[in-house]
Amino acid sequence: MSDAELSFWAKTAETHWGQQPRLSRLYGEYDLNFLAIDPDGSESVLKVMRPDCQRAEITVQIALIEQLAALRAVPVPALLPSLSGPVVVEAQDAEGGTRLLWRIARLPGTTFDQQAITPALIEQTGAMMARLHQGLQDFTHTSLDRSLKWDLCAAEWIVPELSVLDGDPALQAQIRRLMQWYGETGQALLKSLPQQAIHNDLNQQNLLALARPGEGPHLRGVIDFGDALYNPRLADLAICGAYMAMAQEQPVEALLALVRGYVQHAPLSLEELDALWPLLLVRLAVSVTNSGLGKRAFPDDPYVVISERPALDLLAFARALDPRFVRYRLRQTAGLGATQPPAFPSFSPRAALFETDLSQADVLDLTPDNLALSANQTQPDEAELDHYVAEATKANPLGLTLGRYGEARLIYGSAAFGALDHPARRRRTIHIGADVFLPAGTAVRAVLPGRVIFAEYRPDRHDYGGTLILEHQNPDGPSFRALYGHLSKASAERLKPGDTFEAGAVIAHLGTEAENGDWPPHLHLQVADTEASDHPDQWPGVVDADDWDLWAQLFPNPAALLGLDAEALHARPPSMASLQHRRAALTSANLKLSYQQPLHIIRGQGSFLIDAEGRRFLDAYNNVPHVGHAHPHVAKRVAEQVQRLSTNTRYLSELHLSYIEHLLSRFPAEYDTCFLVNSGSEANEVAMRLATVFTGRKDMAVSEVGYHGITQKALDISHYKFAGPGGQGQADWVHTLPIPNSFSGAFQGAGAGVAAAYAAEAAGLVNQLAEQDKPLAACLVEVFPSVGGQLIPPPGYLPALVDAVHAQGGLFIADEVQTGLGRLGAHFWAFEQQGIKPDMIVLGKPMGNGYPMGAVITRRDIAAAFSNGMEFFSTFGGSTPSCVAGKAVLEVLEDEALDQQAARAGTVLLDGLAELFAACVLPADVRGLGLFLGVELCHHDGSPATETVGQIVNSMRQKRVLMGSDGPHDSVLKIRPPLSFTEGDAAFLLEQMRASLRDLGLI
Repeated sequence: MSDAELSFWAKTAETHWGQQPRLSRLYGEYDLNFLAIDPDGSESVLKVMRPDCQRAEITVQIALIEQLAALRAVPVPALLPSLSGPVVVEAQDAEGGTRLLWRIARLPGTTFDQQAITPALIEQTGAMMARLHQGLQDFTHTSLDRSLKWDLCAAEWIVPELSVLDGDPALQAQIRRLMQWYGETGQALLKSLPQQAIHNDLNQQNLLALARPGEGPHLRGVIDFGDALYNPRLADLAICGAYMAMAQEQPVEALLALVRGYVQHAPLSLEELDALWPLLLVRLAVSVTNSGLGKRAFPDDPYVVISERPALDLLAFARALDPRFVRYRLRQTAGLGATQPPAFPSFSPRAALFETDLSQADVLDLTPDNLALSANQTQPDEAELDHYVAEATKANPLGLTLGRYGEARLIYGSAAFGALDHPARRRRTIHIGADVFLPAGTAVRAVLPGRVIFAEYRPDRHDYGGTLILEHQNPDGPSFRALYGHLSKASAERLKPGDTFEAGAVIAHLGTEAENGDWPPHLHLQVADTEASDHPDQWPGVVDADDWDLWAQLFPNPAALLGLDAEALHARPPSMASLQHRRAALTSANLKLSYQQPLHIIRGQGSFLIDAEGRRFLDAYNNVPHVGHAHPHVAKRVAEQVQRLSTNTRYLSELHLSYIEHLLSRFPAEYDTCFLVNSGSEANEVAMRLATVFTGRKDMAVSEVGYHGITQKALDISHYKFAGPGGQGQADWVHTLPIPNSFSGAFQGAGAGVAAAYAAEAAGLVNQLAEQDKPLAACLVEVFPSVGGQLIPPPGYLPALVDAVHAQGGLFIADEVQTGLGRLGAHFWAFEQQGIKPDMIVLGKPMGNGYPMGAVITRRDIAAAFSNGMEFFSTFGGSTPSCVAGKAVLEVLEDEALDQQAARAGTVLLDGLAELFAACVLPADVRGLGLFLGVELCHHDGSPATETVGQIVNSMRQKRVLMGSDGPHDSVLKIRPPLSFTEGDAAFLLEQMRASLRDLGLI
């Protein structure tokens, strides 16, 4: 719209409302809508109706708004009367025609398409809709007794228009089937339900929300009653449900949230719930048909296809979804009786499925726990799978193996099972049938008589090949259906729907690898009740672990068809509740679990952890697997060494010497002596002993909120522990330095004065101790405080502290457990980045990539003082396997240039986090180097935002990114992944962080 047109309507508004507003165009299908900002800053919406608009079309909207406002049932915009009194005025347009104008106040918030549409927001929308329906139950107006193209009770108009979808045969066929249901069932149901005034267009542009920090977006209003009419309330649910589902990665979960909110205020009947999903799809069918017609008539108008792509995507999603799943989920959500599918009938097979005795079969392990199968690939190695199955089958005398029911599997690599752009995306992983691996050509027999429902050869890679759906007649109870997949091409082509067969008849033969989707020869078998689809697209062979409870009822264990007990095929992991109960019975209550919903992890690879259900989580927290979980080079070298020799340092070993030489080569030349132990705790103990012997003193200075291990003396110097809950208090030989936090500490800011202030405070304490005749043996601190909040000390602080300690004859011990070995990217050690020369450096857990290791690196003069006649010995420190593990870690670091990768990935993360948190509604400090990163949040009054940080951590866990929290008040996000973490991983973390911050209303 031109500036001249905007100016024209602004002057017209001034004529009737007294002030000339600044106008900007808003979307509208038929009418002109403007955001109007008056000179005093007040905002409203100016509505200029189309030339043929009848006054009654506006008066009914005004009446609806007035009734809802009077009842305070739903937040609706206030009406703004004109200077002359009426809400609706007449005005001439630029062409001399007459237009009707009216104005409404702008509600706070923004439309849903500009918000994070969270489950909580959708649930609020459902609750609002129920209140809206209750508020309008008695509303009457002659203008609502009409029909529009968006009238869900009159959607049959699209049937003769479906030629606009000729370019997509699958879509057209889907909509024709859908409209057949609508004509036979849906429309009659809608007309039989009570009619009342409904909104009829609760889409993202007509719903407003406002974000509350830490709580996420909250519903703030409903606008645009222009499509209101008399219809059943179910139409509103179907329409709104379509729009809410289109906005979500998990559409069904969005619809469930809407219904969950609705039934809190108004019950829904069984017939309404069962019709909701197909009616939602009818609304989508109307939308895409209307878009097709619009593109023909107005090819250059983007508004006519504003929701076409998401509607098409949701329809495609529905084509592959068993409608029984949605039906029963909706019933469960609404709390109705008969919410569960009927129990699968018992039966006695009259013939064996195979001539081979299946009770003699070996069971395949296709879970992530199987080391023979790669675990974290989104495109698994088919040759690896083929080899594993072939070897397992070959080992069985009958050439027979079974694949289990309910088994978590990561062998499904196509996009059909989930997005492929990052391994941590949500994917289908749980096998919901049974597999019988036998040679190609093996005959499959009918266990009971029945008829053919579906027979087709499906040639696509990773499809079923020859596929049958048979309905078996069960003399012991209700009939049931079974899907037989991976059959030969001939098996599918010789049968047709309606064919019958007797028990014991050969119904098919197993297909070769070339004709069964490139899988090893086997039968995939599933069973379901007779309501199951007659098309295999809606028989998912692999399902989402999050929905296993219902899928297992829809497709139960098919063991009986194989003549086996259910337990023979059962592969479900123990429940989380049972694991937690056992844990509580066997361990102490202070052995804590991470996250509100704990994880049952069974495998790690690279930067990923994998749970017992096959879910992959991006690990941005665990620094112990320094070069990546289960790194193959480290694992191979340790396994080989354990098979050769596992002994200690009382024997000469070239492995011991080679490792120390390699490790010391990564330090400046003056660090020439190494003590190997089995943990960081031990290393800190040894460092303190060295300092005590070398100086003849015992007092130690440590950092506030520091942590150095679990042994008694390490606890004594760990302020985080001794000053925390259950702590024993500060020993008289331990002295605490304030942590140098320039964001929320005593001295704040980026100037040199902050470092000087912290340094002066620390030096003052050191000097004061000397004056009190308690000179320090050593100052032992983390170079970059980790538990203290992922801090990078202000420039100059540590050099000044080192100088102060040395000036009083003390030693400086640098704890590099969290920061060393290339984690910082540009610097292999944090002390190098700070420009200091510690007297000792303590290393710990990352040294061995999970193998228990620790070390103290120092100078010869300090080590010589320690050699006073008392033997130094650590049973596992310097053992042959630990030295091999440590050397393998160094080799991987260098061969794969992981420090450089840490620098690249860390830069992506640091820049991305800084951009995200710059928009945060709470003050935030993003800090770090390489893959040592933290984000501290506080409230505007300076208090720590502990609860908010916890919400972010748990939100990220739900989005399959693992991180932690730390700092004195647990108000710092802790990001400290393995160095296998890539730039792609960083991009995924940032994507999920953005989503979490939006969900929580923080950006």
